[in-house]
Amino acid sequence: MQVIFPAALDGVGDDLDACPTAALLPAMVALIEADAGKDGVNSFPMRAAEAAMRAALADPPAASSRKTAQRVAAVAAPWAGFPVFAWQTPDAIELGFSTLSPVVRSYLAHSDDPGALASSEGGWRRPLSLFRYANGCTDLRVTPRVRLPWRDFAGARDAMLDTIADRRAPLLGRLAEVATLAATVVAERGLPSSRQPLTARAFLGFRGYLEARVAAAPTDAMVALLHRVAPLFAGAYGLGNAEVAAVAEAITGDWRTDLAAHVAPVEKQITGAVEGVVGLWLLSTPLARDVTLQRGWAELFEGFAIGLRFAAAIGAAQSGPVSLEQIAAALALGEHTVAFADEALPAFAVPAESHDRGPRMADLDMTLEAIC
Repeated sequence: MQVIFPAALDGVGDDLDACPTAALLPAMVALIEADAGKDGVNSFPMRAAEAAMRAALADPPAASSRKTAQRVAAVAAPWAGFPVFAWQTPDAIELGFSTLSPVVRSYLAHSDDPGALASSEGGWRRPLSLFRYANGCTDLRVTPRVRLPWRDFAGARDAMLDTIADRRAPLLGRLAEVATLAATVVAERGLPSSRQPLTARAFLGFRGYLEARVAAAPTDAMVALLHRVAPLFAGAYGLGNAEVAAVAEAITGDWRTDLAAHVAPVEKQITGAVEGVVGLWLLSTPLARDVTLQRGWAELFEGFAIGLRFAAAIGAAQSGPVSLEQIAAALALGEHTVAFADEALPAFAVPAESHDRGPRMADLDMTLEAIC
């Protein structure tokens, strides 16, 4: 039995018993069971688990009794190992991890293996229940009506993870290359026969798309989500010294000024944490939330854009640069704002080819400050 998971999270299992999410598991389990269908099974456990965790945070449970603890331990369901999920694919068992967990974020923040995967032939360190897709995950939905064979999706995903792992290129350039491949797969309804190098036109298109999404961030939804999940984002592996009220107020401020002042200057220092979170997203998208490829990749870049907005607000709230832990928390908040709002999202589209002379790649500004 081969188990695959992000290398950044190798060893995290030993620390999960002390994770703050553990105290909320009884309430989460109760909410999931109450929301289950008549057959007692949720339509998609991973998505249901995170929604139940957010709901449990809004109404924290009383101290768990021994009976309740035994009930939680006895539950054998794919969401019972929260914040870890396991699902069967044609190649292996894959593990996904919820960034609602401060322990998971702490590992991602200090990752030194961007995009790298680890594997274990004999299972994983903790017992987990396994989710199996009805179709065996032999293909995935590109759109509601178009499907992609697993091997093509796996090939695209491997290429994306390799791109994120290639530290020779600037972070924004690598993200643009990932977005371009994603848009090409969706447009062509399959894996392209050959990889084309990133062009200046495609990069500028992505940079404009990202800037627009940061500017359009749903500030009301961001504030609502921040208040709801605040207990899991307190302390060193959350907002750090920034107070929730101050961050909530800064969210509606001048994000360009705040991003330029508190995030862009430390881009090199925080890139490793960004790579860790994005690597996790790329592995589990769209599997973790059972959406189409088009939707999953749109959620990924929307979460990144909103995460930058959160990072700018955290920096403004503390009047200082964000840390590794804070950028990981900001991206997680962006991810869950998207999941919580569940709104329609625009996907990135590769700009049409043109015979007009474009700028040279060497002349392009590929720093985060360029979107400010």
